[in-house]
Amino acid sequence: MHYEDVMDKRPRAYAPYRTTLDERDLVRAAEELHENEDTRESSLALMREFIAKHPQIVRCRTDPVFLLRFLRYRKFNVNDACATLEGGLAFLMRMRTLYGAEVSSFHPNVQRMVELDAIVPLGQDRQRRTVILVRVGAMDPKETTALLQMRLGALVINTCLEYERTQVHGTVWVVDCSGMTMAHVGMWGLSEVKMMADSINEVVTMFVKEVHMVKVPRITWMLLDLLLPLLSPKIRDRFKFHRTEQELHSAIDQTLLPTTCGGQQSLKQATDNFRDMFEKQTKWFKLEEQFLMDLSIPAPGSSGSSARTAHRNEFPGEESMVGSFRKLTVD
Repeated sequence: MHYEDVMDKRPRAYAPYRTTLDERDLVRAAEELHENEDTRESSLALMREFIAKHPQIVRCRTDPVFLLRFLRYRKFNVNDACATLEGGLAFLMRMRTLYGAEVSSFHPNVQRMVELDAIVPLGQDRQRRTVILVRVGAMDPKETTALLQMRLGALVINTCLEYERTQVHGTVWVVDCSGMTMAHVGMWGLSEVKMMADSINEVVTMFVKEVHMVKVPRITWMLLDLLLPLLSPKIRDRFKFHRTEQELHSAIDQTLLPTTCGGQQSLKQATDNFRDMFEKQTKWFKLEEQFLMDLSIPAPGSSGSSARTAHRNEFPGEESMVGSFRKLTVD
């Protein structure tokens, strides 16, 4: 089967599942996610049937690794996994309508963001969780926007989720706020903050085990005071704050942290590794440019969960929000 065929919502044959997980990973998936050969095959079949029969879905990946990210995230509750897929596709369609070509992972502005090395996977810790570093100060507020920062985050997340181990064990985030200024805060309007919270809560199919905030200046709380209440309690409770790099070292393996954070890994090596990861998965990102959901067609059961999903993914216009950080005077 040619990999491009996985975009057909009703292919003549579906791609078979071939695991990339070892025994330790499979044990974890069974114990934590209720995954075994029986639940996997039957759940994949049900999700594929859902896609095939969904009147709004025109083109969508049906390969096992893509669908398993939803099933694993929802611990093999097929109804929840299908609702998350449906909501994610609707979210993407609305993003395209609102922001146009910049939603593409291959848009020049998004690719320039990649070159900043601002969000970089560092490798896996002893618990096999993928550790991801965010360097806020690396994103020049004169050269970027809140949307581009979110698109860079999405690119990194989706790259990592193409690897099954990340789907099973989840991630740990390290957010280095050193170098953050009022100009960084000023990029974020209230609608962008809500959009980010909605995507974290409802769209991103990645287990977030811990979020470590390092060197957080006071101005950062102007954003956090808005964002944190919008996040689910489970995610909100996983935020941890460290005043210094030394405090961070007690929580994160120093061999993974880059030397810029007082660790032992070369940041260049980590960024080279990430670029290699992205290049290996480029074919999937190019296919995902073809994702299509026709929102002009009434959603099945539109009075129920689908309607709620659609409403949740409609972003309020800036004019409908009270206030905006963009209205602050920034030197």
